[in-house]
Amino acid sequence: MIGVDIERIDRFEHFTQAGYERIFSKKEIEYASQFENNLEHLCGFYCVKEAFVKALDDDAIAFKDIEVLHTESGKPYINRSPFIESILREHHRHLLDISISHCREYAVAVVLVE
Repeated sequence: MIGVDIERIDRFEHFTQAGYERIFSKKEIEYASQFENNLEHLCGFYCVKEAFVKALDDDAIAFKDIEVLHTESGKPYINRSPFIESILREHHRHLLDISISHCREYAVAVVLVE
């Protein structure tokens, strides 16, 4: 199964800190804050979360429970927390890979599960 999502970055311009904290983990916020274009990164993380939900066809998963981290080389991945592992088992799926891309106006993500 493939999940894809694209979002306008300006959608996140007026979020309060509490709004960000309802969607993103502390690690995601810290990672994005390293960059001048931090909203592009946050929007990309949001797209991953939405694409993951679409790939599993399960809108009961809270976005806060899906955490995007990065390898030392910078490749993004979904944190295989016990919660995510249980969701994957429940759906009889395996997370294969994710990809994120962004520019000044849009971010897009693809999540692949089998």
